[in-house]
Amino acid sequence: MKNKETDTINIVSSIIGYGVYFPALILFEQLKALGYNVNIYIIERFFDEKATSEFERTKTAFKKDVRLVQIASRIPVKYTEKLSIRKTEALFQEWSNNNSTHFLCFSGLWLETLHAYKNQHPNCTIDACRVDSAVAATWGMLSKHTELITNDLSFFTASENKINYVLNIPEIQPVPYLKRENNVTIHGGGWDLGDFTTTTEQFTNYHVNLIVNDLNVDFNTKNTTLHANKPHWNPLYEDGFPPFGRMNSDNSITFKANKKHPGILNVLAKSNAIVSKPGGMTLMDSLITETPLIFLKSVGKNENSNKKLWETLQLGIPIETWQKSEHQATTLTEMHERIIAIKKETPCFLKTYINLLNNS
Repeated sequence: MKNKETDTINIVSSIIGYGVYFPALILFEQLKALGYNVNIYIIERFFDEKATSEFERTKTAFKKDVRLVQIASRIPVKYTEKLSIRKTEALFQEWSNNNSTHFLCFSGLWLETLHAYKNQHPNCTIDACRVDSAVAATWGMLSKHTELITNDLSFFTASENKINYVLNIPEIQPVPYLKRENNVTIHGGGWDLGDFTTTTEQFTNYHVNLIVNDLNVDFNTKNTTLHANKPHWNPLYEDGFPPFGRMNSDNSITFKANKKHPGILNVLAKSNAIVSKPGGMTLMDSLITETPLIFLKSVGKNENSNKKLWETLQLGIPIETWQKSEHQATTLTEMHERIIAIKKETPCFLKTYINLLNNS
């Protein structure tokens, strides 16, 4: 990168799931703090009016029936047909005016648009970063546009059973495992998918932190502390991370904005296990907070691949297998120790990317 103050890095992502949105936003904040001229763009904000309405309806339908997500995860989507021509033309002009020399792509839904822009500006560099270990349906155009990508900076490689990078967040300091107070954290991903709230009843020997986006949920109050992202917060219209809070004894919640990372990480850094479906960001959360995974049912081939990777590396375990274990606490401790060992020898994503910028 010739000049970090005049050349511009554009991070392009999606809100089809927090697992794609959060890591892009974390990197955006980290690069900005280091003085880079960096912007972040969310593809759904460039939809035409009809596509925006369809997206909101789809999100609601997915929450009601997780089987729809499983079907959708197998269908490649051509997002360029959803984009507003007017918004896209204005975006290209903005990129040109900003001297956009580098793009870091967190969502394959941008590939066709980036291809069109590079045809007009062939000297720009486009790097790809997938957050799942397998190529998800949203990256279905990747094989068509391999020549578009300069560097593959994906976090995981399923075929090699390998973790390529760790997303380090200095503000998150995991609590030493022996000092964690016998608790697990359960969530259903950014869209609250599946019947994860009923899982609280299976952890009678642990205190449960339940993370939700909808406060109108039924859960076992006896052994559970409810944490929540701010209800109705919508990244389609609002920037940053969702405000996050913990329910008080009077059932009120004071939501706090988090500038550098999602609020859930503060809870995970004190937990003995994360209980969730194996989304890409959940794997990253496991590394960031040095916390083992107990898997709920995965959704789609990409999550199946993520689950297999974490099982092969012995960093996670299916909930059914863990329940049958006679040494549950020991199993979690051993997985935690393996996470620390792997994390120590895994390159930092931010340092790797900055080195690429400096040498480009």
